[in-house]
Amino acid sequence: MIQNDTIDLYGDVLFYHGDEDKAMVRENVRMVTKNVVLTTEFLDYDRRNDVAYYYDGGKIVSDNNELVSDWGYYYPRTEEAHFRKEVVVTNPDYKMYSDTLLYYTISEVIKIVGPTTIISDRNEIYSEAGFYDTQKDIAQLERNSSIKGEEQQLDGDTIFYDRNTGFGEVFSNMFLHDTTNHVIIKGDYGYYNELTQRALATKRAVLMQIHQNDTLFLHADTLRADPIPDTEFQMIRAYRNVKFFRPDFQGRCDSMVYNLQDSINTFYKDPVLWANRNQMSASSIKLYTRNRALYKAELIENAFVIGPEDTASYNQIKGRHMTGYIKDNKLYRIDVEGNGQTIYYPKEEGEVIGVNKAESSNLTILLEEQEVTGIILRNQPSGNLNPPDFLTRDARRLEGFRWLEEYRPKTMMDIFKHDVAPEAVSQINYSDFHFDRSMPTR
Repeated sequence: MIQNDTIDLYGDVLFYHGDEDKAMVRENVRMVTKNVVLTTEFLDYDRRNDVAYYYDGGKIVSDNNELVSDWGYYYPRTEEAHFRKEVVVTNPDYKMYSDTLLYYTISEVIKIVGPTTIISDRNEIYSEAGFYDTQKDIAQLERNSSIKGEEQQLDGDTIFYDRNTGFGEVFSNMFLHDTTNHVIIKGDYGYYNELTQRALATKRAVLMQIHQNDTLFLHADTLRADPIPDTEFQMIRAYRNVKFFRPDFQGRCDSMVYNLQDSINTFYKDPVLWANRNQMSASSIKLYTRNRALYKAELIENAFVIGPEDTASYNQIKGRHMTGYIKDNKLYRIDVEGNGQTIYYPKEEGEVIGVNKAESSNLTILLEEQEVTGIILRNQPSGNLNPPDFLTRDARRLEGFRWLEEYRPKTMMDIFKHDVAPEAVSQINYSDFHFDRSMPTR
């Protein structure tokens, strides 16, 4: 059967109903047009409405794409095909599985109108709405979309994806999960390149660090991740207005770098950290993690640790450089190197017996359950124990004392609050810490 030199229809058996202008073709059916070859065992062709449909399995071949389904509708005039039930699209680079698809044979664009999975050697894509251009290998994924690789999964409300470059751009509810490094990056806008493994997130950007017993939530204006050369690890950078929260640990600073290879977090430009009742501040701070548990904190330049004794009195440690040692999320030792000074309130039988002021170029503080149990003065020590009420308020505070509890994030949602940061103590050049502020390329 030939129609207008544009459609050739073949089959072993033909039934034609002239009053309806409908052809019913059975067994070894083939419909051939300029762009499509349709094969099936049962085909009805409604010439009046220009639609051919099968309902017991069929296949359409168009260029590099083979589309198979239980039900199918083909419109020769517009060269569109609609597929229902057990839809499978086979392309040299991937396979697509769906319940419902529309295919535009001229442009070779697939419209996704239901739950659809695309599987390739590189990744697995899922979406419930959108388009896939099989010629250009680009996709617009519009509902409950995800791109899952071997180690990373990218989710979002809307994802624009280019298979050629590996670039995925996400609008609204970006969620990038690195299962190898136990981190999650979120934001209302961002992108990720599966080939270069570079990522960026902004607009309520959040980094989630999954630790042994809890998860740390860190917010910044912008988050980016870059691969560390010749390794499988990432370097994550947080830019501007950094705040983070974990039930037992909080902090804020200007910018942060997280090296996933050695599990070191470095906080830049006057960071302030709170661990239970203790406040730590310095020009920069490094946190060291082992087996996803914090075990050491390094305070670099202008180091200051404060812990309240009561509402008006504070235990204090100050020095050029400090190293704090942590076990089970509790600080048990602090080593001070250079210009060490301390004020603390020793007790007997639970009662404060005085105010101890001591100085030593190097010293060590020992703690149990956040209480000072001993001080070791190592070089050129000096100090004295004064009665509790002998010293004035100012004399009981070391120079540079700042109690910044009002700036502390109290809940996870506090990391998004836009408040005024504490007044800066030092001006730090990012170059001093090899801090790269350039934006990643696509």
